[in-house]
Amino acid sequence: MATFRQQLVLALIAATSAILATVAPALIERDKKSASEPQPFVTATSAICDKVLADKVCVANLTVQVNSNELQQVTNRDRLFLKSGDALRFSNFNYCIPSQALLNKIEIKGYLFKNGVKSYKNGLFTPSTFPINAACHNIGNFQKIWKLEAGQHRVNILIAKYVGSNRIVDDSFYFNLDVGQ
Repeated sequence: MATFRQQLVLALIAATSAILATVAPALIERDKKSASEPQPFVTATSAICDKVLADKVCVANLTVQVNSNELQQVTNRDRLFLKSGDALRFSNFNYCIPSQALLNKIEIKGYLFKNGVKSYKNGLFTPSTFPINAACHNIGNFQKIWKLEAGQHRVNILIAKYVGSNRIVDDSFYFNLDVGQ
């Protein structure tokens, strides 16, 4: 004959089993539904980056300063009209990393291609460290200024994403400079 304590343990086990049998399938079904629904990849404030692939680091925008004038926000494929002798400086660089992106390091550099000729001599860099957590980030502290000559130039932003020992470079963000006399 079972003692009261043994009967109590058996009753608790039976009750727990009955609850799990009812609740577990409902939880599994809920997880299946939420996994199939599209989820935003990051709580970004950038509408631009909400439209890119879930594993791609996205350039939201770049803030530049021409001469000593007010800061100007530049987005992908913009065109700026400037004069020969103008000085162009990167002020802030805004980028977003989705939660699905796998990376252990990121580097972002800007290059000026004069008159459409790709040359990696005219680069703008920052000594700042680029955060790699899933969020939108703002980096500044760019040291160099470009003095512009007349012509049609392109500024390419290269994003090097390191996944393990692999380096993946994305150069899809650029803007054009039309520099007159």
